[in-house]
Amino acid sequence: MENPSGPWDPGLQIERTTLAWLRTALTFVVGLLVLLRLIAHESTLAAAVCGALTLPLGAAISWLAWRRHLRIERGLRAETPLPGGALPAAAAALSVLAGCSGLIYVLFT
Repeated sequence: MENPSGPWDPGLQIERTTLAWLRTALTFVVGLLVLLRLIAHESTLAAAVCGALTLPLGAAISWLAWRRHLRIERGLRAETPLPGGALPAAAAALSVLAGCSGLIYVLFT
């Protein structure tokens, strides 16, 4: 009997990868919230600026992960190319901004 989903069955690989990206985004956001709380003890303005730069990017990573998940699922059935590297680039940008926020905390204390 032939596999109805085609010659290759992805199994749960797509779901595991999406959940890993979502965990990464959640970890960044929680870590940034703790860091912003620490920065707010020294300067509310600095905490607001760091939060305005980093927290929307954390939400964007979650959205990009979900969008990538849907595109890959559709792409496997239609045999289209996989999505580009916007998600890893956003995660790298968030890690740089989180490091800059940590540097701001170190400089203020």
